[in-house]
Amino acid sequence: MKKVYRAFFIRNLSSFMLPVLIPLVMLGGLSIAIIQRYVGIEAQAANQNVLERMQGNVELLFEELDTLHMHAVSSALEFDRLRNMLNEPLPSAEDYRELASFKNFIDSPAIARPYIESIYVYVENDRGRFISSTTGGTMAFDDTYDADWYGSYAAHREAGTDKQWSEPRSFDKYGLATFRTDVISLYQMLDIEGKNDAVIVLNVRLDYLKEQLAWMPTSSDQHLLITDLQRQVIVRGDEPNPSSFTPRTLFDPLRPERLYGEAALGYEVLELQSPEYGLHFASVTPKAALYELPIRLALYTGIAALLSILAAVAVSLLFARRNVRNIRHIVDMLHDAEQGTEPAARAGKNDVNAYIVQQILANFLEKKYLKTQLARRKAVNELMELSALQSQLNPHFLLNTLETVKWKAAALAGGMDNELTQMIEQLGEILKGALDLEEKEVAIEEEIRYTESYLAIQRMRSGEAFDVVWDCRAQGKDIRILKLLLQPLVENSLLHGLRGQQGGVIKIKLYESRGMLRLSVFDNGRGMTPRRLRELQGKLEGPFGQSAHIGVSNTHKRLRLAYGKKYGLRIYSREGKGTLVQIVIPLALVKKAGGITEDSNHNERVV
Repeated sequence: MKKVYRAFFIRNLSSFMLPVLIPLVMLGGLSIAIIQRYVGIEAQAANQNVLERMQGNVELLFEELDTLHMHAVSSALEFDRLRNMLNEPLPSAEDYRELASFKNFIDSPAIARPYIESIYVYVENDRGRFISSTTGGTMAFDDTYDADWYGSYAAHREAGTDKQWSEPRSFDKYGLATFRTDVISLYQMLDIEGKNDAVIVLNVRLDYLKEQLAWMPTSSDQHLLITDLQRQVIVRGDEPNPSSFTPRTLFDPLRPERLYGEAALGYEVLELQSPEYGLHFASVTPKAALYELPIRLALYTGIAALLSILAAVAVSLLFARRNVRNIRHIVDMLHDAEQGTEPAARAGKNDVNAYIVQQILANFLEKKYLKTQLARRKAVNELMELSALQSQLNPHFLLNTLETVKWKAAALAGGMDNELTQMIEQLGEILKGALDLEEKEVAIEEEIRYTESYLAIQRMRSGEAFDVVWDCRAQGKDIRILKLLLQPLVENSLLHGLRGQQGGVIKIKLYESRGMLRLSVFDNGRGMTPRRLRELQGKLEGPFGQSAHIGVSNTHKRLRLAYGKKYGLRIYSREGKGTLVQIVIPLALVKKAGGITEDSNHNERVV
């Protein structure tokens, strides 16, 4: 008995522990995953926002080039005059006046925008001249400290690919190394008299871009940088001063540790592209800094889970011991009941379990006995009702009488080959099947044979012409059904559906579909009104003998008794169209082996 108590204690302890531990582990793990995902999404959204702001601020600086481009497109005549002036050996006073008017549109933004280092305008000319916002007149390539931009323009003009691009450049202002200047040059080629024969160059100070990156609201250890389309770093937000561009540093988004060093958990890299200006904006953040909060929360969750487990164990032990004690009380009280002594209460008055146990012991034997008697009576009643229904189809005395009548008819007719003896033989076949009380179920083929015998009798008896169409896809299978199921349904069709009607047809189907055996009898007779159909369906559920369709009612009740209350007859009818009676039985109740499908071959014949 101690082993039983010990096993009960362990099971009881488990039943208390598992409902606590499983949700705790699942919710804890799910919480950590959700928090980590949420923080990751929030961090990515924050980085995305920083990148978009950085891209917007930088592109806002470069929009000045679009303004200059629009002015140039609308002032093509002025550009043509500028070409002529640049080709002249010495500009005239009128040329200087026009030059001052033309320079006004590049000098104004260069003066008003502190981030603009200079603006150049070049129109193809024979003297290699251009105008600049840093000088008052024209300049020649041989006389300026910044002429490298022309090589980039010439290369792109010859390639004929991009009309707008950007590149980082450095030059010594005034030709002095102490005035080293780093810029990003944005180029915009124009078509004046030929293809790409003019260009506007906007030089943006690189240190100003560095300040823009420094002002961005970044998180700790987050790095911002701008590269060109070839991934060459233009400016980094984590450097004190913009670096020189010789040699240039390459940034690989798949290997950011080459630029920033190794990190414990790697880096989270997010990029945006500005194809219009040929720039990449990147954010690089160590994952250890990015997911610091989820890691800390996971640690706190683990500690909380451990404390919860210890508390759950303590509470589970308390309840398990109490339940074991109550079980011992129950066993002792049952033992007292078996010995015939009055069970003694072993719990206090406030113990609800003791009260419940005493009530159970007081009523246990009586209720158990009553349930057994009720179940036995119900089984006897169903058996008696089934036997009573069966007896309506099994009149023994008729078989003996029919045999005598058959031989008398043969003697009077001078032989067995006459309509009367044939009718008696067919009726005898039906009665033989009905009289076999031991065989309550028959094969499909035997049920068809009974029904055909009944149809032959009806043809000889009434002389009425009607067709019978058989669709028996369930033949040849190991299926056994209650005998004499079809005959009452066919009889109902003849008596109530086709009587006095020419061209009557009865269709009988037996087939399997979706794990169910389906039997149906259809006639194209007079049918029933909805009201009459409802009355008939109601009488099928009523006491035996209420309906005029006694064969149908009998069959319905036999099905209910044999297979359960869910199974019986289904009747569908429309006035003037006919009536369909259907039986649906699970194959598991009527079939032991074999298998058929709804698409299997079947025999269909007309009688």
